[in-house]
Amino acid sequence: MPLRHLPALAAAIVLIFAVAACERRSPKASSTRPAAKTTVPAPAKPTVYVPTKAEVSQQFQDASKARFDERYAIVELADGRRTMAPLASLTKADHAWLKQLASTSPLPKGKSSVQVVATTVPAKKTIETAKVEGTLETVQLCPPSVIRDQIGGTCMMYARVHWLDIAGYYVETGDLYKIINNTPPDQPWRAPHYVAGLEGIMTGFPAKPVRHRPPPQAAPFDWAREELRKGRPILAAFPREIWQALPPGFVAAHPWNGGSVGHQIVINGFTWDSATQKGTFHIVNSWNELMEFDLTTEAAGGGALIIEQSMSPIGEIAPEAVKEIVQKVTLLKAVGSTNLYEVQTNLGTRRVAAASEASVYELVEQER
Repeated sequence: MPLRHLPALAAAIVLIFAVAACERRSPKASSTRPAAKTTVPAPAKPTVYVPTKAEVSQQFQDASKARFDERYAIVELADGRRTMAPLASLTKADHAWLKQLASTSPLPKGKSSVQVVATTVPAKKTIETAKVEGTLETVQLCPPSVIRDQIGGTCMMYARVHWLDIAGYYVETGDLYKIINNTPPDQPWRAPHYVAGLEGIMTGFPAKPVRHRPPPQAAPFDWAREELRKGRPILAAFPREIWQALPPGFVAAHPWNGGSVGHQIVINGFTWDSATQKGTFHIVNSWNELMEFDLTTEAAGGGALIIEQSMSPIGEIAPEAVKEIVQKVTLLKAVGSTNLYEVQTNLGTRRVAAASEASVYELVEQER
């Protein structure tokens, strides 16, 4: 090739390489900008409740260690003693405080364990005598373990103490004096704490006393005898002139100047002659001179004796409910628009006051 052609050849070669270089370049980026990335905020951390020391119960404020079990918090107090508190009993502040303490200063678990077991109260056998000789039935419950002499006009309180005692619930003398102290001697019921004590004396026992009131349709004396057959002592009262119901010998030796005075007592036995329809109730009293006596049903009638409540002996197993079915109805007497019937059922015989025989069935079988 002639030398004059070399410059032209060189220029052509440069042009070829330039075109090739252009072809190897990346495609031009699009002029459209990509969408901006959406930033999702992180979920907020739950706020941890941290109580102040003042919010925490005083016994836990300076506790040194703690441990949580399934149902209890076991805490080592500042003086080294350990206590166990049910989780359900802890306040929100106490729970949070002890939970934090358990994480920072855990109380090591010992070898001992806690077992919660159901406790059963031994049943008291209150019936000492239960017999029928011919037509005469006798039922006698145990006396109170301690027969007490009332102070002043506190018969309502002392009768309840005797009533509880027979059923197996013993009242300490100190607890009794806390209620009757500083009350008006002859009219203790004027003191509010005495009135409250009449109900308060029934509490505080390992097992709650179970009381029963006579149903409205029941004949009170028949109901009382049936309860005594079950071993249940009766709380009763002489609502007006008590001397009408006392033994004649006692009344003769203790002159009385009259007046209407009520008196609370307990019945813990009876005799009943089904042939003569007469009998007695055995009375537990709270006078040192007359601790007990028998009251005839004739003397008890006419409103002289009021049956109030019975009490199940401690540990008594509740019987299954049995529907009462009327078997026989006998009209005894009519008083105005109301009739008195003797009703025989599958559960026994009792007297019912009703407007008609049809009403007897409703009262008894439908428990109205």
